[in-house]
Amino acid sequence: MIKSRPTSVQGNLLTVQPVGETRTSRGSASRSFLLEVKDDASSKVLLASLSMLDRLMGEKAIEVRERRMEEMVDFITQRMLEPNVAEMEMAQRLATRHARVLNEFGYFTAEQLGRANRSQAAVPSALADNWRKRRLVFAVPHPEKTARARDIYPAFQFENHKPIKTIQAVLDAFGERKDPWKLALWFTSNNGSLPDDARPVDLLTSDPQAVIKAARHDAAGSAGTAS
Repeated sequence: MIKSRPTSVQGNLLTVQPVGETRTSRGSASRSFLLEVKDDASSKVLLASLSMLDRLMGEKAIEVRERRMEEMVDFITQRMLEPNVAEMEMAQRLATRHARVLNEFGYFTAEQLGRANRSQAAVPSALADNWRKRRLVFAVPHPEKTARARDIYPAFQFENHKPIKTIQAVLDAFGERKDPWKLALWFTSNNGSLPDDARPVDLLTSDPQAVIKAARHDAAGSAGTAS
């Protein structure tokens, strides 16, 4: 609700003052404001603008409601669609491989790594989080995401709970080309660029240069494929 005085006032073009609060027919609160307009010409411009503003606000409200409705429909539809059989089989194979990595090599939480290194940080997870930001190590989402909100660190990256230097070189080689789980699978899969098709994870400390060379070779190949 907007009220205006019939007489002109001196000072700013517009001065807005709250004049009280009322209740609408639906029971919701509605605030009233007093607009003081400098002169008649400005008053006419303001009144002409109000109708346009009211129309624009109405259109915006409709747009927001329609967008929210579309998002809600998409959300519900995704959960009603029956999964594709091929996609289900692929997801099952990936889940099995992820579980095999965690079962074979184990993993640490950021808090566990902080405590094992007797970190003096106020938050135990700060040390591992810092290693991760510096790309000394990487973390993968825990499969039980609802039960464990934080990501976990595959244990093969560490020796005596400290990062193995080879990991950083491999992460540098791949850059952003591989997501965390693809990195974990690369480390733990047989690689034709390594002697006897070894897994990179088995040579991290015994032959780090071979692992780094294999990472650079595979990274170059993936870059060529992407381009």
